[in-house]
Amino acid sequence: MINEISVHPKPQNNNAKILMGAFFTVFAALFVVSTQIERFRGLVAMAALLFLVSALLVYTKYVSVDFYYDIMNDESGEGLFVVRQTVGRRSITLCRISLSDIVKIEKESREQRKAHKTERGVAKYFYTPTLSPSVSYRIFAKNRHESSEIIVEGSDEFIAMLTELSQNQVKSNEEE
Repeated sequence: MINEISVHPKPQNNNAKILMGAFFTVFAALFVVSTQIERFRGLVAMAALLFLVSALLVYTKYVSVDFYYDIMNDESGEGLFVVRQTVGRRSITLCRISLSDIVKIEKESREQRKAHKTERGVAKYFYTPTLSPSVSYRIFAKNRHESSEIIVEGSDEFIAMLTELSQNQVKSNEEE
């Protein structure tokens, strides 16, 4: 029986907020410039709009969201790893996999994550609150329908617990 565990990782840096602020500042400057000039007004206004959309995308992807990583049991007693995203008061389940479907978990640095080549046909999901985290974990999961790589952030203790519980779940499924 697994006790329900929930982890709420905080962003490791403020790069997303700085990037969003820079995009919004450039948008404001270009918008003011577009109202003052006659020639190329449309191009400058389009560039301003592009920076506004970029600022909004960074805000909605990294600044305004909170991720929660949960380890819990479902109704039948099977262990699950669940990733929830919270925006305001609304919570959305993004990922729900059985602990027995976790093949392995690897710790990786930013450089290792950029150098990693995902195999063809393997789905890749990023559930990190940091724009470019210095340390992340790649969870390899495989079930009947899909192979996937899930990239998360978290403490070493949480990942060690997730690894141990997933190995225990696989062993108990093999015994049955």
